[in-house]
Order: sequence, then C-alpha cells, then structure tokens
Amino acid sequence: MAEQASYRVERVNELIHRELVMLLRNETKDPRLQMVSITDVLSSRDLSSAKVFYTVPEDQQNTVAPLLYKASGFFRSRLSKTLDLRHTPALKFIYDSAPNTGARIDKLLAKL
Repeated sequence: MAEQASYRVERVNELIHRELVMLLRNETKDPRLQMVSITDVLSSRDLSSAKVFYTVPEDQQNTVAPLLYKASGFFRSRLSKTLDLRHTPALKFIYDSAPNTGARIDKLLAKL
C-alpha cells in the first residue's frame, strides 16, 4: 500500500511540475516570472502541500521570490482547474541554489 501512495505522490508531483511550467510560460503577464525555471516539486504524503523548487538568475532572486509568493494563490486556483484532485495542494516556492552553485564550481575548475 505504501508503494501505491508514493507512486500517486510522484505522479501528482510530475503533473504539478508540468502545469506550473505551462502557467509560467503562457499565463503570467509579468516578464520577471517568465525567467523562472521549476526544478522540482515535492508534495506531502497527504497531498495537502507541495514545495516547488525554482531557479532564476542570481540578480533576480530578491525580486522574483515575493512575486511567486503573491502569485501562489493564482497558481493554486489554476492547478485546481486542471488537476483531477479533491484538494489542490498549497504551494510553497523555495529557491534552489544548486544549479548556480554547480555553475560556479565549473568556472573554478575551468580556471585551474
């Protein structure tokens, strides 16, 4: 039974990821939000909340974070229309610094 629950959570994570990417590209009017890349989505086991990991250029991080926080209700309402779930998870956007860290390491290695 635990395997079925994890499979369902993984499937919902993929659906949320795909739909958020489409919403960011097609539905948002703010050009700063169109630079956002969704890297991962991790939902809770009961699907009541989801952590959405994103990346943006480092100089845009401080301006994009409040925009995503304000737009989370918009994204949740749009997801509720497209996902076939009883309750749509609450979205929490978390900046993912791993891709930027990897790029810095690559630059340092190239200098060596």
